[in-house]
Amino acid sequence: MKRIIALMMLLALLLGLLPVSASIYDPGAGTMYIKTENGKSVNMREQAGTDAKVITTIPYGKSVMVYSDFVGGQWSHVQYGMFNGFVMNQFLTDRQPKPFTPPTPKPTPRPTAIPSPEQRRANEINAARKLGIVPEGMKVEGLCTWTDLHNLLTNVVRLKTKNPEAQRAHYYLTKEEYAASGAGAQYDMVLRGVAAAELYGALLDMGDPNPELNHTNDPYIADMADIQVAQQYAGRTAPYDANDWRTKDLTSMVLTVLDHTDIQNGQAVMELDGEHNFYPTHPLTREEAILAAARLYNSWTTYVGTVVVTHSRQANLRGGPSMKDAIVGKADPGARYPVIAVEKGGWYKVLLPDGKSAHISGSMVAYSQQ
Repeated sequence: MKRIIALMMLLALLLGLLPVSASIYDPGAGTMYIKTENGKSVNMREQAGTDAKVITTIPYGKSVMVYSDFVGGQWSHVQYGMFNGFVMNQFLTDRQPKPFTPPTPKPTPRPTAIPSPEQRRANEINAARKLGIVPEGMKVEGLCTWTDLHNLLTNVVRLKTKNPEAQRAHYYLTKEEYAASGAGAQYDMVLRGVAAAELYGALLDMGDPNPELNHTNDPYIADMADIQVAQQYAGRTAPYDANDWRTKDLTSMVLTVLDHTDIQNGQAVMELDGEHNFYPTHPLTREEAILAAARLYNSWTTYVGTVVVTHSRQANLRGGPSMKDAIVGKADPGARYPVIAVEKGGWYKVLLPDGKSAHISGSMVAYSQQ
């Protein structure tokens, strides 16, 4: 009996001295496979821990024997070939994985080229031509004549009113009046100040009952004295008459036009220089006239109603009629917006105070046709 006990103690001692690469018989062991997301090999370590020595690496898809004597929360005792050690459980699976196929690399997106100011203006002019604002054969180069501006604004009024026979009714100066005025005699071209007044009249022709209603974008005008000079050139110096819009102060008309912005690109209908100078006594170029007409067309629309935010929290203003579109702003409870269009899916396209447009969900607002 003593001999048997001695033999068992010797066997246990020998098993304890087996190297880590020796195979261990374990009737409860099972086969599993190595699987990684990137198809790479997995480290086998001497102990259960990432700081333990690496014995060998096991390639993706290879089978290993998982022993039953150590199944921890993160590590398992395994054998691969003549090596046994520890592998993290996250790299073991009970089904042989399919051969690893590297993902097709996505093409590197090309950075979107930011158009130059000159290219943006050219794009606007091309869009105006396609829309039908620019008369056939009208050049972009050179100074704008009374006829050039008249034709541009006539097309704007026709497109906005959807009446191909519409004519301008609100002239600041007719062609004959302009030719007889100091402005026409001195320059024989449309002054920027007079052009602003003609644009103001076009707003009236398009059906805007009160072009001066919104002054949230009013710029600082540094050359108001020159605006008065342009008004004197035009011969519009009579006292104000409520029945004749042309007797309004020209400064008010200039401010109104500069206050209007293209709801598509946020550009003011007529541009200032870097120091906010308007130069009202300078001749208008054809390029400026085309841009002004196109932006005027996009600056005002016939409203189809009004929405009021009725939710107790802020509503998201989005760039398009979908929850997937980017949030471009927030609308406070009780905020009211003119509706430009009623979109599909219960969305409203609204006009913001800065002249730009956004979309708001019908679930956040109450709609009225007033």
